[in-house]
Amino acid sequence: MRSFRMWHLAQASLGIVQWVGIAILLSPIIIDRTGSGALLGQVMAVIGAAGLLAPLIGATADKLSCHRLFQKLALCIHFIAVLILYFAETTSFIYWTVGLMIGIGSVALLVLNPTFIMAGSKNQKEEGQSLASLFQCQFFGIIVTGLLIAAAEHFLIEPEEQLLILAALILIVFLIVLAFPPPVIKGKMESDNPVENSQDTLAFSKVVWPLFLAAVFFSMFLSANLMELGPLLIKEVFMVEIGNSALGMAASAFISLFMLESAGRWMQKSGPFKVWYAAQVVYLIVGATFWYTAGKDVPQLLPILLLVVLMQAMCWNDMIIPAIADRLSPASPALTQGLLMLCMAGGFGIGAMLAGMSIDQFGYASVFDLSLIGILIALACIVWLTSLMKSGKPKASIA
Repeated sequence: MRSFRMWHLAQASLGIVQWVGIAILLSPIIIDRTGSGALLGQVMAVIGAAGLLAPLIGATADKLSCHRLFQKLALCIHFIAVLILYFAETTSFIYWTVGLMIGIGSVALLVLNPTFIMAGSKNQKEEGQSLASLFQCQFFGIIVTGLLIAAAEHFLIEPEEQLLILAALILIVFLIVLAFPPPVIKGKMESDNPVENSQDTLAFSKVVWPLFLAAVFFSMFLSANLMELGPLLIKEVFMVEIGNSALGMAASAFISLFMLESAGRWMQKSGPFKVWYAAQVVYLIVGATFWYTAGKDVPQLLPILLLVVLMQAMCWNDMIIPAIADRLSPASPALTQGLLMLCMAGGFGIGAMLAGMSIDQFGYASVFDLSLIGILIALACIVWLTSLMKSGKPKASIA
């Protein structure tokens, strides 16, 4: 895409660590070493709890104009977390520490990278192009990592040794960003659209903004549990090997490169809301299918295909919600992204903690029940939000 910048590869670290690292390595390693689903849920909750720092990260970066420094620190934190996991023993504290570091690094990147784009985009077209490019880099990271992990599985390399692959990839990303940093953001960014700062719009935003955040929070129950725990779930429920899941994730990430292009073009023409609605409908279809087929004799290809489809919806969702937040929030841009990440990380953490408890009490298939409940609540919030926008929105606020 024409809007590609080398610093966009910072987003690849999320693909390496947050997607492949957690799903393919962290979750199975914790289960294999400790045998505790509860500990796994706690670690996921700690990763999510790092989202509490998101508003602070955004506000501090704006105040001190240190966005680029924080971005580099986030990559370093990811690198150190992987190394700690490589040398970790079976004590819970070590895994909590790894989870916290992964969470902080991921939250910082999710706050800062979209902020660079929102601050630098001149119009909706450029915004859509840049967001698509950014998240294409994330899925490029998933492709490379997934293929390397699948190759390592083929050659019978132990999961602990596979962590070194992740560390090497993060180091490469760090060096690229060091050589090609993003633009400097100075001071507090204000909206260029005077309508967006009107009292009517601000009052309206204070109503729809919490509904949007609630929808994001509850939709994370499904996306986090079925994506981050997906390979482990389909191994235990559908008997699909982890290596096959890694290949499926790599293939899905390759498809996502093109799907993000389509989503970016759709956003340029129609705005971000229709793309977001489409992603939530896919969430519901995938969640309901997993729930219905759990415990039944189905082809092993089916759960892998469901994860592939889910990843497409997730890439659309994750790409588009920073733009929606920027339109609906009454807060400043960096704080807006921080609050959005707070809800995403909170939904991830609480959903994963409940999933871990559910695994211990009711088995792996119960996670599908929790995920479906989460997306149904999210859809209820979206229906309410949509009705409010149709009945009373200022037109410019969600154009």
